[in-house]
Amino acid sequence: MTKLLSVFGFLLTFLLPVFLQAKNPKIRKSYDVISYQIVLKVNPDKKWIEGSNTIKFKALKNMKSMELDLFPQMKVLNVSNSKGSITFSRDSFTFSFPYQLKKGDSAELTVAFEGSPIEAKKAPWDGGFVWAKDSSNNPWVGLACEGLGASCWLPCKDQWDDEPESISVKLIVPKNLVGVSNGQLLYSRNHAGNLKEFNWVVNSPINVYNISINVGDYEHLPDVFVNSKGQQLTLNYYVLKYNVRAAKTHFQQVKRMLKTFEKHFGPYPFYLDGYKLVETPYWGMEHQSCIAYGNNFKNNKFGFDFIIIHESGHEWFANSITAADKSDMWIHESFTTYSESIYVEDYYGTQRATNYLVSQKGNIKNQLPIIGPKGVNYNRPDNDIYYKGAWMLHTMRNMLDNDTLWFQTLLDLNKTFYHQIVTTEQIEDFLSIRTRYNFKPFFDQYLRVAELPTVEYFMKEKNGLNELHYRLVSKKMKLKMPIRAILEKGKYDYLEIGPKWRIIDLPYIDEAEFKLDERNFLIQIKKINPN
Repeated sequence: MTKLLSVFGFLLTFLLPVFLQAKNPKIRKSYDVISYQIVLKVNPDKKWIEGSNTIKFKALKNMKSMELDLFPQMKVLNVSNSKGSITFSRDSFTFSFPYQLKKGDSAELTVAFEGSPIEAKKAPWDGGFVWAKDSSNNPWVGLACEGLGASCWLPCKDQWDDEPESISVKLIVPKNLVGVSNGQLLYSRNHAGNLKEFNWVVNSPINVYNISINVGDYEHLPDVFVNSKGQQLTLNYYVLKYNVRAAKTHFQQVKRMLKTFEKHFGPYPFYLDGYKLVETPYWGMEHQSCIAYGNNFKNNKFGFDFIIIHESGHEWFANSITAADKSDMWIHESFTTYSESIYVEDYYGTQRATNYLVSQKGNIKNQLPIIGPKGVNYNRPDNDIYYKGAWMLHTMRNMLDNDTLWFQTLLDLNKTFYHQIVTTEQIEDFLSIRTRYNFKPFFDQYLRVAELPTVEYFMKEKNGLNELHYRLVSKKMKLKMPIRAILEKGKYDYLEIGPKWRIIDLPYIDEAEFKLDERNFLIQIKKINPN
């Protein structure tokens, strides 16, 4: 049974664009968001939005107050529930209840708001609304707010570790345009004031930064993907009208992507909500069941559209398996970047997939640990969570030297953490337990230390034989790694390399022929002078 509460007084907590942090973590942990019901009118000419968000939540313990988030650029018009308006102050966003809400009770309230939200200058990197014009001079609006947080435009609980179980979005736009959001379109209809409303519903948990707002002169292209079990997934493409012909051909690779990713990661995680690509005035973003696409229908030199493959990979890694904090964002980006190489491998072979990874290797900086500080909306100055993280996974695969085990582990990872919020430690533990390989020292080195481990070696002749002397130098002294090396002419074999010097005879090759496998292991190599 739902109790609708009268609320008096509250404080407003707004979020600084570069430093999101709850003012009162204790209050935030006292309740869980169940759903958002969003009504949003978009005025492209004025770069203005107005609407409301009805927030349903459940008390996780006895509570007398509740904290939400909204940037100061947005005006709060009123807060209400079934009993009427609630007096509020805009100084903060903490609601104080006149009596205690008991553990297990549910409640809801509606926040009406309006304003000119932060405008993105270089979406999706800086974040905010994008107010653009298409080539026919029609308004073209998009939103990307992963970095800023959804509270740059929406009153909400702006935390990765509390996803609403469902949302609805009633998007009201000029009558000659189309409004597209996440999930399935229930219906559209004319609205007063020469406007049109589009009603969307998401029936799965969704992170608030994934809530997508798109407005444009769109044409709808429906399609269907049938998986290996005969299940049907609705595909919906919304593209600018003059790009329909290009999209019909170019978006065929979506089905190839889904086939590959379902094979290696399990079923697409949002069959209830469908799969959607929406053409946007910025490059792309992984909005759940509503992927932003702005890559101009182009493939890269490896034969695929990076935005389609990468952002779709996030449906598994980010949207289904979601990090609890931005410091653990490698869980999203490392697995997804690695998924690109799996797509290449499935369609073009292992060598080309490795070439693809090698082409990205020069982007790795090794200047900061992959894991950042927690609780501060951490924004990295580099791309190591993408490229170094992908190479870390590629290295793990080659350390195991068992592709059957590796790919079954990826399948089980998605099955185990389906639609869940996770931490780095949970992912670490799972991978070690499932593979029966102790990756703890490896993760400590690659996730928590900036520098790569270094294989030091030298060779010398003794009694007519070549002796190889080698060791692994790393910040984590317990780290040992099996690494492939050429130990006979043209043949690779594994060396177990650890912190202590080891010596082996290499009677069949000389120093010039010895080589460590840098195409499959992310390491530094240093030949030293033993004298």
